[in-house]
Amino acid sequence: MTPFLRIPGRGSRRSDHLNRLVVIAAVFGIGLGGWGLWLETEEYLDRAASREKITKACEGLVDPDRVLGLNGGTARARPGSEPDDSMFDLDDPDALAMMPTGCLIYRVGDPGTSYEHFKLSVWPTPSDRFAQIVDGWDDPFSERMSARTGGLTREADTSAPYPLGDGRLGVYYDDFVIVKALCSDKPGDKTSLNVMTVARYSETEPVTDADRHTLAELARTAAERAAAKVGCAATLPALPAELPTPTERLVNAESAKGSCGWYADFVAERDRVRLPDRALTAPVGARALEESCLLAVSDKEVSRIWSGLTEDEIGSSSLRDVLRTAPWWLRTESYFGDEAHEVKAQDFGSEQRPIDHGTAGADKDAKVWWASSLCDGQPAVHTLSVEYPYEKYIRQLLQPLFRAYVTDVAARRGCRDVKLPAASTFTS
Repeated sequence: MTPFLRIPGRGSRRSDHLNRLVVIAAVFGIGLGGWGLWLETEEYLDRAASREKITKACEGLVDPDRVLGLNGGTARARPGSEPDDSMFDLDDPDALAMMPTGCLIYRVGDPGTSYEHFKLSVWPTPSDRFAQIVDGWDDPFSERMSARTGGLTREADTSAPYPLGDGRLGVYYDDFVIVKALCSDKPGDKTSLNVMTVARYSETEPVTDADRHTLAELARTAAERAAAKVGCAATLPALPAELPTPTERLVNAESAKGSCGWYADFVAERDRVRLPDRALTAPVGARALEESCLLAVSDKEVSRIWSGLTEDEIGSSSLRDVLRTAPWWLRTESYFGDEAHEVKAQDFGSEQRPIDHGTAGADKDAKVWWASSLCDGQPAVHTLSVEYPYEKYIRQLLQPLFRAYVTDVAARRGCRDVKLPAASTFTS
């Protein structure tokens, strides 16, 4: 039988065998090289097609290569197929009126599979659909409740907002970034454009610091390009070189700093009584457009406080429910400048009511108190939201608590004309 491959002898038997192995390896190497070249070509073509799809779906607002590079990188991606997944036409003169909208990009895996990868949203201020919602009903500990260790209030569902630099550019969280482009010429009745970039893979894969910085770069670029296309004259601050890693882990409230530093000072001067012992804090920006401090009660403190409640205070509530499904918490928030005009209180039935700058008061259905001021000549709204029924256990402590918060913000931001809610709103 004729062998498949005959190699002429070149010396000893051992050298003949070695020559044969070398030639066979070379033949297989050529074959594998061809296969590798084919794979590289296929990946190149997939990447080129994906770049084109991202550019078209997101109206050229983002660098498609940076989008593909998120979460370890991929060469295959596609836009969503729903109407809300496609960008509006920014070249349309009525583009501002058509906002908000955005694009959703999927990472393509094995045939027939795809996974949410990246989302871009763009909206103006003011907006009919985007507002800063404050209420005492939206539990900040509900999403990962089944996986919680160390009690329900050990970690929140998301971090507090971290300022981008001094805060003028926007804020970021653990898995998304919001950048604001202020329109100096105010086209129509719009005062700014807002861009949000989201790592939609964050439920299954952690967002790295590098990816978070990429999200910030994508958001800033998209804000500049969107503003230019719709005629919003805006100059955006530079993105900081580093972004501190945001955290969802609450700390001991008595040692809290940053956006909750005011609370540590408050409880250091008096007995905490029934007030929270945990805090979710973030850095404060000298010119941030928003800031937040989430305060919550640990399981140990809930049990201690519960033992001192009267039967009238307890009512139909149960300690078991509090420890398993209904954590006690409160939150202070402030919104400055452009954002101060977009604050709304929302009650349990999802009805929203505007909180007007220049006023102070309370919304008993939303479990919200608010104050207002002028900070560096810009309007500001300061709010306190308290979970129900925790709110009724600490009602007598809320007025001095809220006053301490607003006083601290006003001192830090140089605010004047401070208006605080009447004492009667805390007792009625």
